[in-house]
Amino acid sequence: MEESSTIRAFKTELIKTMPYFPNTKEVKEELQAQSLCSVLFHYLHWASRLIPVRPRSATVEPYLLMDTRWEDHEADVLSLLKKVKLGEDLTGHLSNKVMSKGYTPKENILAKNDSWADKDQLLNTKGFHHFHLKAGKGSKGNVVLFAQVSRETFKAVALFDHSVFDHSSNEMSHERKRMWAIFDDMVSREIAPNTAYMSNPITMSGHPIHIHSMTQQYWHVIKQVDVELSSKEFAKNIYADTDYSIPKKTKFRWLLNGLDLGVLEVKSKHFFIYRYGHI
Repeated sequence: MEESSTIRAFKTELIKTMPYFPNTKEVKEELQAQSLCSVLFHYLHWASRLIPVRPRSATVEPYLLMDTRWEDHEADVLSLLKKVKLGEDLTGHLSNKVMSKGYTPKENILAKNDSWADKDQLLNTKGFHHFHLKAGKGSKGNVVLFAQVSRETFKAVALFDHSVFDHSSNEMSHERKRMWAIFDDMVSREIAPNTAYMSNPITMSGHPIHIHSMTQQYWHVIKQVDVELSSKEFAKNIYADTDYSIPKKTKFRWLLNGLDLGVLEVKSKHFFIYRYGHI
């Protein structure tokens, strides 16, 4: 498919926003040579590590309250949950790597023999986001809060130290074993005993299958809609069921707001969503 000016502009914006490493001209040019579908996949995979800004209900799992560290960190956890409920930006509580380790070429992964270099292993395989209790860009301490996050909810699960992330040896740390036990307990709550189940499936590359599916759905929408963006009929139809007034001269561009795909009318800043993200 030949790239239209709107698709080229969208791809350029995604590459500009998504961090890549090494942060070199060569990696940027490699991304530019990829199709929009490929760049979109890498972008969605990276952006799924972020938490789109919106208010969410917050609940606490018993594993958190039973932890001997709860008394020491209760105030910090409750402060974080207050931000969740108010819909504040939580980016400062994420790992600093999120904003620097977005995409890396396959050759770099093979050279370092680390397939998780550009991925959050526990998010991809267990569905756990992790949050530092202190926000900022400097040292954030050794204790992190694991949580399950959706569009509407934030479930605070448990506290761990950084040994939970260590997968360099065959022998799991105490914290990693505990994380596995909590994960198994949570996913099997409503499953009959001895029932086989699959959760958070990934591909051989370590990418979540749902990101592949999401990319294909978004790409299908873009292919169907892009050819209509400049037509008067498109503007008339997309404004038909809204209370907005149609600008005299419309100009639309593709936009990902968080993980929500839509088109933005540039002058009025009206955003029309075609697909909602999962968080």
